[in-house]
Amino acid sequence: MTGFQLKLLAMLTMLIDHAGMILFPELTWMRVVGRLAFPLYCFLLAEGAIYTHDIKRYLGRLLMFAVLSEIPYDLACSKMLFDPWGQNVFYVLFFGLLACAAVQRFREKPALALLLVGALTLAAELLFFDYGGFGVALVVVFYLCRANRVGGALAFTALNTGFSLLNGMGLQLAAPAAAIPMLLYNGKKGRAVNKWIFYGFYPVHLLLLFFLRAAA
Repeated sequence: MTGFQLKLLAMLTMLIDHAGMILFPELTWMRVVGRLAFPLYCFLLAEGAIYTHDIKRYLGRLLMFAVLSEIPYDLACSKMLFDPWGQNVFYVLFFGLLACAAVQRFREKPALALLLVGALTLAAELLFFDYGGFGVALVVVFYLCRANRVGGALAFTALNTGFSLLNGMGLQLAAPAAAIPMLLYNGKKGRAVNKWIFYGFYPVHLLLLFFLRAAA
C-alpha cells in the first residue's frame, strides 16, 4: 500500500467511527472499524517526521488545524461550543511530532530525549487531549521502530492492550488490526494530492456530522 492509500483508509475509518459515535451510537461495528483510524494517523505522522524537509512548518500546520478544529470537535463530540475537558486529536499529534523532534534532536543524549518525551506524554494527559499520553507514546513507538515494522506492530499491540485494559475500553482492543495495512505499506507516497485536503477533512467532517445530528 502507498502512503496515499493509507491516508484514504485512515480518513474512511475515522469517518465511520465518528458517524457511529454521533449519528448511530447503537451500531457498535462502526466504532470497532473506527479503531483503525488513530494508529494509522500516528504511523503516517511518524513517517512524515522522518521525511519532512521542514519539521517546524509541519508542526505549524498541525497546531493551526488543532486550533481550527477545536470548535467543530466540541460541537460534534460534546454538543458544546467549548469543552475544557476534551481537546481534539490534532493536539496529541502535534505533541507526538514534538516528541519525535526531541528524539531526533537529542539522539546523542537519550536521557534528555526520554525526559522530554515523558513530559509531553504527561502534558497530553493533563490537558485532556484525545488519546492523551497514549497517543504521544504511540507516535514515538512508530518513529523508533521505523526500520523494524514487525517490532513496531508488536510494540503497538502491547501498548494498545495496556491502554485498553487500564481504561476499560474493550473496543480499543480492535485497534491492532491497523498493523496489517501498516505492514503492507511500500514506503511510496503514491498519488499526489493537495495535503490541505487531508488536514481540512477532520474539522469539515465533524461539522457536517454535527449539522446532520441537529437536523435529525
